[in-house]
Amino acid sequence: MTATEFTAPVTTSDGPIVRTVDINKWFGDRHILTDVSIEIERGEVVVLVGPSGAGKTTFLRTLNRLEPIDSGEIYVNGERIGERVRENGRTAEISAKALAKQRSNIGFVFQHFNLFPHMTVLENIWHSPVRVKGEKKSEAVAYARELLARVGLSDKADVRPRSLSGGQQQRVAIARALAMRPALMLFDEPTSALDPEMVGEVLQVMKDLAAAGMTMIIVSHEMGFTREVADRVIVMDAGAIIEQGDPELVFTAPKHERTRQFLSKVL
Repeated sequence: MTATEFTAPVTTSDGPIVRTVDINKWFGDRHILTDVSIEIERGEVVVLVGPSGAGKTTFLRTLNRLEPIDSGEIYVNGERIGERVRENGRTAEISAKALAKQRSNIGFVFQHFNLFPHMTVLENIWHSPVRVKGEKKSEAVAYARELLARVGLSDKADVRPRSLSGGQQQRVAIARALAMRPALMLFDEPTSALDPEMVGEVLQVMKDLAAAGMTMIIVSHEMGFTREVADRVIVMDAGAIIEQGDPELVFTAPKHERTRQFLSKVL
């Protein structure tokens, strides 16, 4: 499998592909995200790192409104996510159908795969493009087979997910997300549930995607992978961004004391 097998996604607007403005999120009396603002350019690979409980996964989930926000603005591919602005300037939630359409442009790969156990591997991949996007089944199936070849699993098309290893299931999950032809891919610690010997096969697929120009935001504890693939690393702590920059610079000369403390435990 080579990087040239993946193609860059089609985007529909100029400017940053992701822009968030002062995102705030509360769980009861806990302030989980505090004024989180970022801009991510097209084709950029950004890795979110930080201690457990820093808000990394919660922030990632807000980007496609799997997690609602209490205040702030989120734009992906030039479109405001989850809300519309009324004539009076106030915002309103968009419909579930409209939100599903927005989400179809944002691929999400979870820690624990979340494959449909009653479907074959191939069905897992072509199901959403047909059901959500209305693609012709024949075209969706053909693309699903193409994606399986790209992640090295052509021979697993007709088996159920339970017969696969964790690494194989995660590669299927990546293919399933790519089947929607998203402009953006989000990864929530995609190797954390895998046995150590299976991590490499998943990271290789992600490296190939990065080389092909896919915009990716990744929550990861794999610092070697982050050093190799990320264009930018963002360090979060206590729900806020405390430092960001080139991985090599952040890892070798961190500016924030909390970053130094964190890195001393993981590098």
